[in-house]
Amino acid sequence: MAKRMIEKHKKSTRIFHWLHLITFIIMLWTGLSLFYPAMNVMGLTFGSLRNAAFLHKYLGFFYLLLPLTYAIFNFNLFSKFIKLISTFTPEDKQWMRVFGGYLAPLIKAKYIPPQGKINAGQKLLGWIIIIFSLCLGLTGSMMFFYKYFPGYLIQVAIIIHVFCGTFLGSAIIVHFYLGAINPSSRKELGTMLGNGMIDEEYVMKHNALWYEELKK
Repeated sequence: MAKRMIEKHKKSTRIFHWLHLITFIIMLWTGLSLFYPAMNVMGLTFGSLRNAAFLHKYLGFFYLLLPLTYAIFNFNLFSKFIKLISTFTPEDKQWMRVFGGYLAPLIKAKYIPPQGKINAGQKLLGWIIIIFSLCLGLTGSMMFFYKYFPGYLIQVAIIIHVFCGTFLGSAIIVHFYLGAINPSSRKELGTMLGNGMIDEEYVMKHNALWYEELKK
C-alpha cells in the first residue's frame, strides 16, 4: 500500500531555498579562494582570482536580495517561518540537550522530545543563517565601499567577514549531512530540494507535534 504523503514545504519556499543555497555555495567557494592563500587555486574555477572576486562581490547583493524578495511576495509563509524559529519550547530545550539523538552512542538519548514542523536544531540554524548573513552583508558592504571607511574598520570588517563566512559554511555542511546523508533524517532532503513531500510515518516519528496539528 502506498504511503500517505504530506506536503512540508511549498514550491515558492523550495525555489528560494535552491537559489539561496546555490548562491551561498558559489560565494563560499570564491570567498575561500580569495581569503585563504592555500585555496587560491579554487578561484581558477572561474578563470582567475579577479573573476572570482568580481563574482563574489556582486553575488553578495543577490544573496541579500533573495530573502527580501521572498519575504515580500510570500509574506505569510515568511512570517510563519520567523514565528516557528522564534518559538523555543521546553521540548526544544530537552531536544538540544541530547542533540536530537543524532550523536548516539556518544550521547545516549533514552527519550527524544516530540518536535513541531521543524526541530530545535533547525530553529537554531535558521537564526544562525539570518544573523550571520546580515553580518556578512554589513561587513561585505563596508569592504565594497571601503573608500568611505577608515582603514582599521575595514580590517575589522575583513576579520568578521571571514569568520562569519567560515562558520556559516561549516553550519551548512552539518545541515547537509543531517538532511541528506544521515540515515535517520535524510528524507528531509526531498522536502526542500525535491517535491516538498514527506511520508506520514516519518512525520509521526520526527514531527509528532506538527502531525497532531495537521489532524485537527
